[in-house]
Amino acid sequence: MDSTQTLISRIASLEKEIIKLKDAAAQTENEANASPYQENQNIFKTIFESSRLGNKIINRDLTIVGANMALVTLLGYSSKSELIGKRITDYTPEDRRADWKILQEKLWRNITPSFSLETCLVKNDGTIIWCQVTSILFSANQETLGYTIIEDVTEQHNLRIQREQFISVASHELKTPITSLKAITQLMNRQLNVGAPISERLVKFGLDSDRQITRLVHLVDDLLSSTKLEQGDLSLNKSFFVLSDIINGGSSHLQPNEKNHLVFRGDQQLMVFGDGYKIEQVLVNLINNAVKYAPLSQEIIVHVEQIKDSVKISVIDQGPGVPQESIPKLFDRYYRVEENSYTPGLGLGLYISAEIIRRHGGQIGIDNNPGKGSTFWFTLPDQF
Repeated sequence: MDSTQTLISRIASLEKEIIKLKDAAAQTENEANASPYQENQNIFKTIFESSRLGNKIINRDLTIVGANMALVTLLGYSSKSELIGKRITDYTPEDRRADWKILQEKLWRNITPSFSLETCLVKNDGTIIWCQVTSILFSANQETLGYTIIEDVTEQHNLRIQREQFISVASHELKTPITSLKAITQLMNRQLNVGAPISERLVKFGLDSDRQITRLVHLVDDLLSSTKLEQGDLSLNKSFFVLSDIINGGSSHLQPNEKNHLVFRGDQQLMVFGDGYKIEQVLVNLINNAVKYAPLSQEIIVHVEQIKDSVKISVIDQGPGVPQESIPKLFDRYYRVEENSYTPGLGLGLYISAEIIRRHGGQIGIDNNPGKGSTFWFTLPDQF
């Protein structure tokens, strides 16, 4: 009997020991399984926090449950607490909140694994920034969350808008002289007869045709130069030449009107080293700008002078001058002064001129006197 009782007791002890061993084995297995999970969590957290792009985690009602400092900085705040717990739509212009509704619908309702869109957000100071937003779904603690990367693409967005506007302006600018040339040619053909005398009207038609062709040439030159600059393919063929050569040659391509005339001052016989054709292009751009933007200026002065180690060429008008807020953008590609946007042109002339002078090692700028006129100037360094 004792022997049986002892056996039963031992069996009970063994069963307890087996249970302990099973529990220990299960714990060991759980710890082994948790180790890579925890390691992955740490890697994700490191990437999330150190990313230079804005990172956030949102739940299905678009509430921000996690954010990195890059996003905090992007939106102009100082701490994560200012974002966490808020909805991303709180930082969205009212007319763009539908973008996030679309993202919400695509991800959570349609269970699309990822979604990307371009939208805009409002910074703490009220500034609007355009962002590329990419979101993916993931599960955590039995909840489906969205991991979102936000990249500031304001510059690219604005450049795209500028290009679209530029294409529209370029189409109009090219169409206008072509339409005029077609009409003039039709009128000339009606007037022309074999042996008929050349009337004043025909002479006027010829002059009008020449002006429109000159305008087309300038537009095409600007388009070609802009393309070459963008591709890094604008080469310079430098040689020594006398300034009077390009001043006199360039004046034949200008478009002055009956209200103003050109005056040349200074030493036109100065010798410079550069690409004569491209320097002439710069000079033509500056003078034609003076004609367009200062149409009531009776004189447009081209002044040449020798300064320390350089030759300085200035184009001076007595027009209204340039709005002060426009000066920092004058030499940007596609930029046109808004209050003068009705004037013809592609917004490329000053940008191309600045690049040509920069590649010559010179400088270009403006001395502005609002209400009294402006002086656009450029320098070419001496190479002697």
